[in-house]
Amino acid sequence: MTWVVDRVRSAALAVWRTYRVGLFVVAVGIVLTVLTPAFLVQGNLFNVSTNAAVVAIVGLGMTLVIASGNFDLSVGATASFAGAVSFSTVGNLGVGPAIAVGLAAGAIVGFVNGLIVAELRVPAFIATLGTMTIIRSMTLVYTDGHDLTLVGTTSYKALSAGLTPVMLALLVAAVMALVVANTRFGRHVLAVGSNQSASTRAGVRSNRILWAVFAVVGATAALTGMIVSAQVLTANARLDTGLELSAIAVVVIGGTPLTGGRATMVGTLLGALLIAEINNGLNLLNVSNYYQQLTTGILLLSAVGMSTAGRRFIKRAILAPISRTSE
Repeated sequence: MTWVVDRVRSAALAVWRTYRVGLFVVAVGIVLTVLTPAFLVQGNLFNVSTNAAVVAIVGLGMTLVIASGNFDLSVGATASFAGAVSFSTVGNLGVGPAIAVGLAAGAIVGFVNGLIVAELRVPAFIATLGTMTIIRSMTLVYTDGHDLTLVGTTSYKALSAGLTPVMLALLVAAVMALVVANTRFGRHVLAVGSNQSASTRAGVRSNRILWAVFAVVGATAALTGMIVSAQVLTANARLDTGLELSAIAVVVIGGTPLTGGRATMVGTLLGALLIAEINNGLNLLNVSNYYQQLTTGILLLSAVGMSTAGRRFIKRAILAPISRTSE
């Protein structure tokens, strides 16, 4: 009966990690609806979903990196850089090719991060902290410290129009979930995150896995940066500052552990929705914008604490009786 207990344990923990955030999303929604009826207005719900989607896209890429046992502090700088590169090429190349150039720029930055981490054995914290500064400075040089703007009617705005960001976030989440669950690459990412040395000895090409996951998060950061730039029709080095904190926060709040080896794309989407929901509620209640970062930090600490408490509760209250019964 031991295998039954193991199966129940794994299923219970997986459900808790993935869907506990959904309970908070519903609870916070109910509280905000009571406090301010404006929360349930269609236009406001649209704003919440759009804001959540923008952060979720880069968060999904970050989920893959964290699942590999690393993280990327340069995503905010990468987003600004990709937005600037894309904006500067719209006039000559057109919107479609300009978006492709922006995605390629982000992927290249991420790939370089992967090379530094995998080949030079530089810890991800130091490597991406360094490239964050470099890329932010490169964006300042590239734009000469000025804002790049698109005036008049432009199809570039389609990136942020309507439900496009939401649809893009759902598409990225679906692709990522399928890759992690059903491909050898996804299994290797989780294996590297669980134990890189052991996975390398087992034949996994760990270095190439790291190249790939950092390139993916670079591309998702670029997509987020271009969506933000499309919203304001402006690109500069100041946009997307602090995006790295938001990306890591939605991943951890969503249930992906910083220790690596596991990934939940649904959890990341719910984590992004929870933060967007709370920030929107604070705005509706006329709470100072300074408290929004405070809220993100509290949620991050709470997520880690509740994850640990939840696992202990499941083991003691649910799995222990099952284990005793099987004996």
